[in-house]
Amino acid sequence: MEAMWLHQIEQWHEFFLLCGTAAVTLTGALFVVISLGPSVIAAENNAGVRAFISPNAVYFTTVLVVSHALLTAALPQELIAWLLIVGALACIIYLISTRSLRRWKENNLSILDWIWYIALPYIAYLLTLAGGIGILRNDARALPLTAATMVFLLVIGIRNA
Repeated sequence: MEAMWLHQIEQWHEFFLLCGTAAVTLTGALFVVISLGPSVIAAENNAGVRAFISPNAVYFTTVLVVSHALLTAALPQELIAWLLIVGALACIIYLISTRSLRRWKENNLSILDWIWYIALPYIAYLLTLAGGIGILRNDARALPLTAATMVFLLVIGIRNA
């Protein structure tokens, strides 16, 4: 069973390498933009920044960490599964703590903003949770689901940045 897992991971090596590279590049670009415009960001409501800017760094970091975990062949399948499960739950709790839904209502933002800033991130982390459970159960669809979810998180982060 371990040999099958290693074979599956090997087939996805380049994909997760590219995702991790994209995530670290986008994280760096996000911090460069934030550092170049501190007066604009400082002028904004700090709670709004926490609700709408900070999650992008979390999306990119999630992709980086998941990609790194899946590129590390020495990690057992069960450990990777539990990292995905616990990480997804932690990210969902983080999203709740940003109070983005309250900020969305207070600022009278459009339904399109609700979809991109609130609904899609929750869906992405629920899919990450499903991927972790799938890996734990040796489901062959778990790695493609996890891969698609990482691209999904990159797209959400790019659009929301």
